[in-house]
Amino acid sequence: MSVDLPVHAFMQCDLLECAPSMSVREAAARMHDAHCGSILIVDAGKPVGIWTETDVLAGAWRSVNDLEQPVSAFMSAPVKSIAAQATLGEVARSFRLAGVRHFLVNDSQGSPLGIISQTDVVCNQAAEFFLPANSVASLVPGDPVCVDANTSFNDVRQLMRNLNIDAVVIRSGQGYGIITMRDVVGALGAKKLTASAGELASFPLLTIRRDATLFQARSLFSRNRIRHLGVIDDQQVLVGLLTFRDLFENIEHAYVDSLLPALELKTEKLLQTQRELVRQASLTEAVLNALPINVFVKDEAGRLIIANEMTAQTIGRPLAEIIGKCDAEMFPAEIAGPMIDDDAKVRSSNQTLIREELLADGRTLLGQKRMIQVEGAPLLLGASMDVTKWKRVDALMVSDHHVLELIAGGSDLPVILEALCRRMEIHLPGALCSILLLADDGVLRLGAAPNLPPEYLQVAEAASVGPADRSYGADVFFGEQVLFKDIASSSLWTSHADLARRCGLNACWPTPFFSAARQLLGVFAIYYTQTKHPDDNDLTVIGHATRLASVAVERWQQISELKRLATTDQLTELSNRAHFMESAEAELRRSCRFKRDLAVLMIDLDFFKRVNDRYGHAAGDEALRVFSRVLISETRAFDLLGRIGGEEFSVVLTETGSEVSLQIAERLRRAVELTSFVFQDSGPISFTVSIGVALLQAGDSLDSLLARADDALYRAKHAGRNRVECG
Repeated sequence: MSVDLPVHAFMQCDLLECAPSMSVREAAARMHDAHCGSILIVDAGKPVGIWTETDVLAGAWRSVNDLEQPVSAFMSAPVKSIAAQATLGEVARSFRLAGVRHFLVNDSQGSPLGIISQTDVVCNQAAEFFLPANSVASLVPGDPVCVDANTSFNDVRQLMRNLNIDAVVIRSGQGYGIITMRDVVGALGAKKLTASAGELASFPLLTIRRDATLFQARSLFSRNRIRHLGVIDDQQVLVGLLTFRDLFENIEHAYVDSLLPALELKTEKLLQTQRELVRQASLTEAVLNALPINVFVKDEAGRLIIANEMTAQTIGRPLAEIIGKCDAEMFPAEIAGPMIDDDAKVRSSNQTLIREELLADGRTLLGQKRMIQVEGAPLLLGASMDVTKWKRVDALMVSDHHVLELIAGGSDLPVILEALCRRMEIHLPGALCSILLLADDGVLRLGAAPNLPPEYLQVAEAASVGPADRSYGADVFFGEQVLFKDIASSSLWTSHADLARRCGLNACWPTPFFSAARQLLGVFAIYYTQTKHPDDNDLTVIGHATRLASVAVERWQQISELKRLATTDQLTELSNRAHFMESAEAELRRSCRFKRDLAVLMIDLDFFKRVNDRYGHAAGDEALRVFSRVLISETRAFDLLGRIGGEEFSVVLTETGSEVSLQIAERLRRAVELTSFVFQDSGPISFTVSIGVALLQAGDSLDSLLARADDALYRAKHAGRNRVECG
């Protein structure tokens, strides 16, 4: 593995050196020409200091005369060094602990052999440290620091120093560029103190997608010999700046993880004899305290004889206070009891015990205990690590599976959305989840909110979505997540702030969710009774919830559309024949069961063929659409309307007797007679209808009822058309 490589295998052997008297300008020029991030200050053959890009940034260079001062006045001293036998992994951790970016590499006699930088560490990591890592987005802390191209060099340098950053993005008409600490060094070497940011910047800024892997980022860094990459989203918008420093921190975590198996082996060897344990105590302490896991050793009496700082932090007491103590002396009886029982099981069975432990603060530890023998003494070795994040991810996957099963099983949308809200509330303790769906009228309507106060839902569910909305509708309209840590103090939350306060709601985090085509579907909104800002776990849960909500709503829309297509006549938007017949059968059974009146109209457009022959079939289709609109306007919302075929239509008038059914039929006939339309270049086109009416009689089936209405329609046509007949 590459962490085991010695430093001398990849250090820079060609040291860039200068005398203490060399001017700042000349030293900067030499660093820039050599593409080097540091210069070693050597006096009488011995290194007395180092001047790095960070030191360059910290200096106050107000005039060209300042650049003529000796570099020794601004160097860092003494020079941090590391042995040539140190491994790559040890260097990675040493950089973090020392807070520097360069180490002088010395041989066993302390003579300098070369220099190693953080860049060298990143470039020499094996691919396995990057392939399993997160995406680039996981390391981008936030929006990049940007300035305009006309910003002065001094202002840029001051900004970099104040914010402790090593690069600034430059905006100009030609796009984005970048000024790095190396550019600052070059500007000092060239005495360009009065230059603008645009004159010093490198264009264009190389970019990488935020969903790219860290391994791909490392390849771009190495191939282009750069230390900064712009990060863009799916819309090619610049959303961050990835630096070598970010990758280095990722390497630090990977290095520590790689040490864990080696640590267990080393610990077993250290415990072979009590004497060796004493001799190696200082080394063991240093290693154990550097680990992000709990490690402890108990003697036969159950007292701690070794523990690291992480163990002390978990217990909540100083390390010096817990050494020599047993569990009963450190914990309440209800906590100490199970621990003592576990120790007894390990001692009696001489087998490894693995168990999860839930801490009072909600964290979950995965612990392992086993027995070892050291010079005949039975010792209990234990280690545990925080697996809270893994447990949360696993629990989220279970919730995802549950909701996806409901979706795949065809459950109703309200059932799915309520289950989704309840599941997410499990992962967000204290949260009140809700889902609002975007209706056709542009208003957010309630989809699910199982635990929000009804008083709040009655008023707040119909929130408008638009740029002028004064709660969170404007942000949702623009497709943004909104985080209201404190509703009462938000200038945006004006329309429902008083209502929220009365209902005890003090924080709200609405997040819009979209279809695959980026069409707004609705909002997943989380409420809290206390003021609260989301942490990383909260944002992860929100991401899961919005993705599942998108899947559920899109599938429901697709199924709804399929049902509509299966039951609707596409030309007139009325029920098609099959759906009309099915609905009419159900209504007939209901009327017979409750002994209610019912009437059926059979309607036919008079001389419809003439419209087709004279104006064309497109005009005929328009005539059918015009008639359908009249039919809808002249009947009641609860009546059943259907296109039976061609120009023939039927209506079931529910709970309607002879007199009212004839009135409706006559009103419809008259409305059609008074209606005309213009199609393309034609003049007004008008038409009439003939209507047959049949009333429900004892023993009627749907076929017999329609047959009588059809006979009445036949009589109306033969009696001159444009009339109503009752059968």
